[in-house]
Amino acid sequence: MDSTTPPPTFTELLREGNKFTDRDFMKVLGISHTKLKRLEADPSLFTVNDLMVLALLIEKPIKKVMAVVLEQVAQDEQAAQEREEAVKQATGRKYYPRKPKQES
Repeated sequence: MDSTTPPPTFTELLREGNKFTDRDFMKVLGISHTKLKRLEADPSLFTVNDLMVLALLIEKPIKKVMAVVLEQVAQDEQAAQEREEAVKQATGRKYYPRKPKQES
């Protein structure tokens, strides 16, 4: 892949070489077709364990699979807005840093 070629999407990575069917992915992950398609559309919803299983199945290093997932998630503007909103909702400790309890 040269520098002008965009990185593959998660779906393209899974389908590379056309070795596996949706049924194969559904079987190893123990999920329905609907859930598989939802996860492919937003791979951030996969668990790390699921990604490790898929990496073994498609014979790709887990670091490459994770890099593709992270790149795709970073480019998803709606997901970025949802992350920002989630962070804004966190209020943190009322008193920071915590004052040590005084010994009696």
